[in-house]
Amino acid sequence: MFERLPGTRTATEETRPRQQESAGFLPKISSFYREFKTEMKKVTWPGRKETVSSTAVVIVTVLVIVLFLGLVDYALGRIVYSVLNF
Repeated sequence: MFERLPGTRTATEETRPRQQESAGFLPKISSFYREFKTEMKKVTWPGRKETVSSTAVVIVTVLVIVLFLGLVDYALGRIVYSVLNF
């Protein structure tokens, strides 16, 4: 007479313990670990020279940004000081 919609459960299905989900916990962890090891073998790690040059670029970039923001802060502070005449 009535059709069940896909993805819906009956009252007896809702009260049953979910054994399928908890039974595969250890195999899931084992599978995850195997896949993790496989993916990590595919990673190409940078060499020392590349790491040093990338670090130098980051440090120089940060110093340029700090200098720029410091100058902008100083200029805006002087402008506000001169407008408000403290």
